[in-house]
Amino acid sequence: MKADKLAKKRLEYRRRITSWYAVLLLTVFLLCFDGQGYQNISRVKLHVFLGLSGLYLAAMALLAVDQLLAGQCKGCTASALWRRASWPKRLIVLYLGLTWLSALCSPWRPTTILGGSRLEGALSITAYGLVFLLVSAYGRLDQHLPAVLGGSVTLFCLLCLVQMAGYNPFGLYPAGFSYADAGRAYTGAYLGTIGNVDLVAAFLALVLPILLYALIRLPGRPKWALLLPLALAEVVLVRMSVMAGLVGAGTGCLLALPVAGARGPSARRNLALLVCGGLVCGLAAVALVEFRGELPHQLHMLLRGQADPSFGSGRLHIWAQVLEQVPERPLLGAGPDTMLYARLAPFTRFDPALGCTVTAQIDAAHNEYLNILYHQGIPALAAYLGALGTLVAGWVHSAPRDPATAILGAGVAGYCVQAFFGISCPVAAPFFWLALGLLAGRIKNPATERFEMPRTK
Repeated sequence: MKADKLAKKRLEYRRRITSWYAVLLLTVFLLCFDGQGYQNISRVKLHVFLGLSGLYLAAMALLAVDQLLAGQCKGCTASALWRRASWPKRLIVLYLGLTWLSALCSPWRPTTILGGSRLEGALSITAYGLVFLLVSAYGRLDQHLPAVLGGSVTLFCLLCLVQMAGYNPFGLYPAGFSYADAGRAYTGAYLGTIGNVDLVAAFLALVLPILLYALIRLPGRPKWALLLPLALAEVVLVRMSVMAGLVGAGTGCLLALPVAGARGPSARRNLALLVCGGLVCGLAAVALVEFRGELPHQLHMLLRGQADPSFGSGRLHIWAQVLEQVPERPLLGAGPDTMLYARLAPFTRFDPALGCTVTAQIDAAHNEYLNILYHQGIPALAAYLGALGTLVAGWVHSAPRDPATAILGAGVAGYCVQAFFGISCPVAAPFFWLALGLLAGRIKNPATERFEMPRTK
């Protein structure tokens, strides 16, 4: 009996530590910056993420050592843990192993450990994977996390809107500059406490579906407080006009509708047919009619087989350049975060706002899946996609009867869609891996009991 009580106490400690880690990511990590503003924000985020993750891993390791010293680690061998692990966990472990093999075999090591231009070397990717494994074992989505997320998103979006109004609180922009100078006084655009608007869009593509489906699926009146952060996030995303984020959030919410928005089999089937029919009709309309706007025009030309390399802010050019290099190292890739050294043909375009031709060196594929293919190779991409695929299958199966699975899967779907056009780096990716770990824990977690969503009163 005493041993059972100690085991339950250790399990509860692990759950509490994991809960606090999630809260710190959603507050301290999201909102942190230093006196150098956007000039140094990526490095600050990396240090905070690795610091928080290091403390989390150390605390969990101490509990494991305490359990080992108490002689309560029977059946905790590597082979036993591997047998009990779900397929998403096995595939992520394989993905991490292949990432390190790629990093150590790369001609650009040791840069591959910490990373080159995007700070996403083998160390950052390992932190993502370990966080995923621990959160999937001990994390849980209760009523507290949506509330914390809503509060943080509210503060974050209010800062973004103040910056869009032309103000520079906290001096994140250099003196004399503001958000309005984006594309004129400097290239790129920066907002909030994340920085690059492409990364802000990735974050919002994850949290918008989560907030929306939390409103749909959570019980109780307190959930309506999430309307404020949801509305603010929508306004920021629309005003930024980053197409990857708009497509990701919109498509994620739409694709999640038959999975997370309906409970009966017939309702799910009807919604799935409606969504599929709507998408097909929408694409057909865009292919036949050229609507106004840059994105509709580009989609119209693409669907008619008249692609231009400049489409998608040069993404077609970038993708073609990256794919040409993949056959040189197909199995292990070039090594994490080393694309800058490949000397790919830069992308050039005339910027009417600046009145000159802008040349951009390619240091990321602007497609997270293609980025893994280039940097870590075909087997690593297969392991990563396999993990995502098994989680999506579990989400489709479990979401109708489990609110937490429905909410988390909707956010993951939104992020995964924008990832076709996005950049992964330690500024925004940790939020995705946190959500992915929570989703994996809800779908299948043999190490702990299943949790039911606590009902708010």
